[in-house]
Amino acid sequence: MKKRIPILFFAFLAAFLFFLLAGVGAPYVKHALLVTIDGEALEGREVFTDTLHHLKAQAAGGYLPLYEELRKKYDAKEALNYIGRGLGDYLAAACDRKKEDPLDATLEWTKKKSAPFIYYKERAGRKVDLDLLGKAVARSLDEGCAVKVFSEAVSPQVTLSDLYDRTALIAGFTTSFATSGEHRRHNIALAARAIDGCTLLSGETFSFNNVVGERTEERGYESANIIVNGDFVKGVGGGVCQVSTTLYNAVLLAGLTPTHAAAHSRPVSYVDYARDCTVSSAIDFTFLNDTPYPLYIAAEVSESTLTFRLYGERKKGKYELKSEILQRLPFRALDETGAALSDLTDRTLLRAGREGLRSALYRLHTLNGVTTTTLIRESCYPPQDALYSARKEAV
Repeated sequence: MKKRIPILFFAFLAAFLFFLLAGVGAPYVKHALLVTIDGEALEGREVFTDTLHHLKAQAAGGYLPLYEELRKKYDAKEALNYIGRGLGDYLAAACDRKKEDPLDATLEWTKKKSAPFIYYKERAGRKVDLDLLGKAVARSLDEGCAVKVFSEAVSPQVTLSDLYDRTALIAGFTTSFATSGEHRRHNIALAARAIDGCTLLSGETFSFNNVVGERTEERGYESANIIVNGDFVKGVGGGVCQVSTTLYNAVLLAGLTPTHAAAHSRPVSYVDYARDCTVSSAIDFTFLNDTPYPLYIAAEVSESTLTFRLYGERKKGKYELKSEILQRLPFRALDETGAALSDLTDRTLLRAGREGLRSALYRLHTLNGVTTTTLIRESCYPPQDALYSARKEAV
């Protein structure tokens, strides 16, 4: 009798465990799932939830509250994988198949005056929000209903309207070289061609010497008049300063910031005082693109004029330039030894004198009816003394 007690005990224990497991069920709970995205049904599949996870859902008040609690710690895919084996992977893949990336509007720069840019329209994308889909699936597990969701539009970052604003004609300036000789005209065209089509990104600094390069005979430049210490002399690349000067004025009228610009040692004929900008192997002209978008530089050379046009995001207000003579500097009369002369009797003029100038350049910015004047720079053009021969001795 005593031997039968352990046998009955184990039989009872086995029966108890059987009924216990039967009450708990299988190691997972199976759900039917039907999901439709944009009216297209996904391939039907069943969701298998681990029994323990199912019990946690019941304790939380349903699969939706459980999902929302899981989202506090995990991303949508991980939370869905907890609710159903591989459910997050399955739905994430479905979202990826429906995804269409947006296309930004783009442009092609032709540099033509009539139509400098060709624009290509943007295209919106589509996406399915996995988190919203996850909530809908969790709710369907609670309510036994089908899931219907729709993709949403994804706007491109750059539209045609954006590009129109970022490629407006912001400034232009023209100078004439109608009286220039053939070699000077050639040099102007060669330097302008090197700059034409240049794109300056936001925050970049333009360097005239880096873009144009050395002005040498090997690079095609010819000899023409240049200014050295106030005098005109022949030099390779003569005329290139008219290119830097024309661009300098366009830059100022665009409201941009020159970081280095030097005046000649004497006034030039093609711009007003203090509006000239000399360059040489030792002197550069630089300016900063302080706008948030690229700056496009176009150069146009006709038979007698040079024009620069700048395209980009137009700054608010209107910019104008004004030159002012601050002081006239008289020249002296000197003999060949450099001595000052007061009596010019019986002396021959060897070199004519030229008055010097101190001048200032101002930029006027008008915005909402209010004009602000900013001094750009002061320039000094030294006088050129008149030179006379020694007095003729009486015979």
